[in-house]
Amino acid sequence: MERLEYRTELEWDGNVGSEAKIREFSFRIDTNTDGHNTGPNPTEYLLAAIGGCLTVNWGRLIKKMRLKVEGMEITVSGWRDRKEPQLREIAYKIRIVTDEPEKKILRVKELAEKYGTVFNTVGAEKIKGEVEMVRPK
Repeated sequence: MERLEYRTELEWDGNVGSEAKIREFSFRIDTNTDGHNTGPNPTEYLLAAIGGCLTVNWGRLIKKMRLKVEGMEITVSGWRDRKEPQLREIAYKIRIVTDEPEKKILRVKELAEKYGTVFNTVGAEKIKGEVEMVRPK
């Protein structure tokens, strides 16, 4: 089996934040509660990673299936109880502008969820998704 390996290095800022480095990229992780609000918090990055995973897979599938799509937006949200450190629900909504048949778009959703690394690491049973199809004008 071929392994794909990933690595991130983080340098602490002395408070609650850090600077993360991945390959040639870097970004801040912080909080707006007891930090300096210099970047999104880890939970927000988790939601962004889920959205990014979906976007990469949707994009790949749209190209592979040669679908005509004029635009796509993905919103990912989650909530937790203040007393329990676990997201109780993660939901995403994809708004896609296309004239393609609904059946094809729902197939893209199914495959993107099936093959998404971050999506499946978090757990497909924890994430609820919906698609809103908008016909071009």
